[in-house]
Amino acid sequence: MMKNYKSFLRISVLLVALVSAFSARAAWEQVQKLPAAQNVFVAPNGNLISSDFDFDHKGGIWYSQDKGATWTKCDVEDFAYTLMVQAGDYIIASGEGCNLARSKDNGVTWEVLNYGYMLVEYIGEEGVEYNVAYAMTYYKNKLFVADFGGGGVIYSEDFGETWTLTDRESLLYDTGESKSTAKGGLIIDSNYNLAENNGRLLLFSVYFVYRLNEEDYTWELLRTDSNFMGVSTNMGDKLICGRAIPNYTDQVAFLEYTTDGGTTWGAVPRPAGVIDNNVRVMYSEGDSLFVGLQNGGIYFTDNFGESWSLIVDGYPGGGGVYEAPLMMAADEDYLYVAVYKEPWVPSDVAGVYRCAKNDLPYAAVDKVMADAVVGYVYNNTLYINGVADVTIYTVNGVKVCAQEGCESVDLSNLAAGVYVYEAVVGGNRLTGKFTK
Repeated sequence: MMKNYKSFLRISVLLVALVSAFSARAAWEQVQKLPAAQNVFVAPNGNLISSDFDFDHKGGIWYSQDKGATWTKCDVEDFAYTLMVQAGDYIIASGEGCNLARSKDNGVTWEVLNYGYMLVEYIGEEGVEYNVAYAMTYYKNKLFVADFGGGGVIYSEDFGETWTLTDRESLLYDTGESKSTAKGGLIIDSNYNLAENNGRLLLFSVYFVYRLNEEDYTWELLRTDSNFMGVSTNMGDKLICGRAIPNYTDQVAFLEYTTDGGTTWGAVPRPAGVIDNNVRVMYSEGDSLFVGLQNGGIYFTDNFGESWSLIVDGYPGGGGVYEAPLMMAADEDYLYVAVYKEPWVPSDVAGVYRCAKNDLPYAAVDKVMADAVVGYVYNNTLYINGVADVTIYTVNGVKVCAQEGCESVDLSNLAAGVYVYEAVVGGNRLTGKFTK
């Protein structure tokens, strides 16, 4: 009778369920302290590369050959490098002053090139001096750079040696009218992102989303509501985009995606209870999608937003408008994130952090393994069929209990409320929740 009653409780009260947006056991560890850390990149041979955005140009480019355990500073002039892309055999880093650094030996040595001569006619010498390229990509054997200061978009077919300017007129708009393109308009918007989808190149600025016409290298206006759609990641046939600006509401999409080169758009479900749309970084790999908010840690889903886990243990957060994750990368073992902190405030927060992939809460695995674990609550006790290591958290991710090699856990000391538990049985990590 007791066995049947426990089985009933198992089915009706608990079962092993996935929990939307609970704090996972995966933890971050800082592997490099780098003031104003801006970028992290994994080279083809596995080298880990970092750079910063220190206005005093004191940081430069660093590389690690042991997944962040030790670092070596590169012998290259520092131009506050903001972004790195793989372009053929080169790694290209974009920096201030229309400077690019490129490396052909996986980030160990670099040479610096400059494309300012292409834009000085439009933005002036001072504009070139302080220009920053946040938007760069390697598309169909061409390196594209979209400047931030109104110069336009250029491309190189020889990895930065020579450049060609795409059409500027199709990017001009009149600031006195509604936000739309206008021939003979006054300015070009500040560009934040270049990304490919379905064989088409998209350009994202503060207000607009454009698509390149490769026949005449003009730009077609797709949207006037970009609203700082400055971060993106490619997941299979989907280009997923987020908005890097404070925007606290559930009345707009958390993330948007397109599969047809920007013609139509869909929405990715947001984590439960989250209204913060200020997405500063995204990374995807297979079915795994990682989203870093301005404040609040890194969210992870492997079922396209059906459920989310918050990976926050060991991660800095809540440090104000200038503390944010700005770039992600991964190798076979770790996920890496560069966390920025304003360099004029002394802090140990900024730098490169890593999280072991084996510790990530893969929902697909948990679903397959759900029936392999019997987890249920009866008489103030959590029962696990089989010997397990059990950890219990509040729904806010606070660890309240941990017990190794057990088949049951006494819950009598826990306050009333909803809890999340994790049970590691035979090397399999399974999760569930219960109400006390």
